[in-house]
Amino acid sequence: MIALILADIKMMARNRQAIFWALFFPLMLVVIFGLFDFSGVGVADVAVIDQSGGSKAEAFRERLEEIEFLNLEFDEITAEEAREKVLDGDLGYLIIIPESFDNPEDQEQPEDQAQTEVPGPVSLVYSTRIPDRNQLVDGAVRNLVSEIHSGDGPVIPSQLLTADVILVPEVDYFDNVLIGLLALGIMTNSIISIAVRISTFRNQSILKRLLVTPLSIWKFFAAEIAAHVLLAMVQAGIILALGVFVFGGHVNGNIFWVLAITALGSIVFLNIGFILSAWAKSPAAASGMGNAVTLPMMFLAGTFFSTAALPWILPQLSLALPLTPMLGALREVAIDSEPIWETWPYLAALGGWVVATGLAAVKVFKFG
Repeated sequence: MIALILADIKMMARNRQAIFWALFFPLMLVVIFGLFDFSGVGVADVAVIDQSGGSKAEAFRERLEEIEFLNLEFDEITAEEAREKVLDGDLGYLIIIPESFDNPEDQEQPEDQAQTEVPGPVSLVYSTRIPDRNQLVDGAVRNLVSEIHSGDGPVIPSQLLTADVILVPEVDYFDNVLIGLLALGIMTNSIISIAVRISTFRNQSILKRLLVTPLSIWKFFAAEIAAHVLLAMVQAGIILALGVFVFGGHVNGNIFWVLAITALGSIVFLNIGFILSAWAKSPAAASGMGNAVTLPMMFLAGTFFSTAALPWILPQLSLALPLTPMLGALREVAIDSEPIWETWPYLAALGGWVVATGLAAVKVFKFG
């Protein structure tokens, strides 16, 4: 028995690729989870429209920039355009500094009120998507406005800031995660299964034998891709059915469009699997390499958590991952009920990935 154990250990030690990937996974998971800030509310994107241009408005903007969880945008944009972005979820908050912020005498007051100079209230526009963060941002901006005007005498915070709350349909966290799990299942199965399958065929010299058979090589690969795409669509249907009928999830959009996006994304990940199979020397190594590719995308593309919780430029870099446009298109169709043609930027990105990975797979693929 001891001799058999020692022999197994020697065999595993000789498979250096498999050992490397096995040791690499825990370290990679520690790094990925360490990058997320789970204790905070994330960074809030805020557009600021200054209609005053006075000294107090300038001081207010400077103080806003000192708040760490606010990412300010001073681009030229109209209030209507900014409000539309808040409604669509492309912008977190809109702050409008009125013209009467520095010049209260310009503000019209009812005749039955005393003609006291009260600065015009700042407008804070946000949606109901993230209640906890809304409360934090509202309190921070309201306190800051009060501090700016406190030197002029007693202030009433409720008169210095008005909150314009846009009601949007609430999306359950599980609905987001369900779509993430769908994309995750398609990605991992497509990459790892094809990488292991082709690596096994290569080790068993099946690929070399195909070269001397009447079967056209392109038909073999076309059949492999078609079979895996059909399997991916069945897999998607099972995942969605379980999530909806067992756990109460919601799919608001057209299920056929969801399956179409699933098929397109599956082709991208199958191509990646073909690429990895060319570099793997064994099926075990192919499995390890597949997991090494899928695990970072699993967390960095927004499968479970918002990429806004990532530090530095990682939220922008996550846009370069092939899983990101697939998730974006699936969520817009399945959750937001958008027609598939409205997701054309995501579909164009996926199409680009199909072409790029397909060309790379043809370039690096080896039969023996």
